[in-house]
Amino acid sequence: MTRIIPDSVSSTGEIPARVDVVVIGGGIVGTSTALSLAEKGVTVALCEKGLIGAEQSGRNWGWVRQMGRDPIEIPLSMLSMDRWREMNERTGEETGFRQTGIAY
Repeated sequence: MTRIIPDSVSSTGEIPARVDVVVIGGGIVGTSTALSLAEKGVTVALCEKGLIGAEQSGRNWGWVRQMGRDPIEIPLSMLSMDRWREMNERTGEETGFRQTGIAY
């Protein structure tokens, strides 16, 4: 499995006495939330029952698409694509993101 967690995140198996935010779930939404908060200086505890990114987030198609979307969603989709393009550099890790094409 590709490790997508920055080195600044650690696990001691102990619950911290105090954090600003507790994020439940280490899928794409939970890890993205924890990363964004930590980059802003918020102390975060990320709780996951299994392996980070190994549940549904590790099995879905993982598409970041613009084609076939409602026009109101396009700006958010474009922002998402930009975020994924920079994620390896942002985390210092290989995320597995690949930009490829599709034909209908």
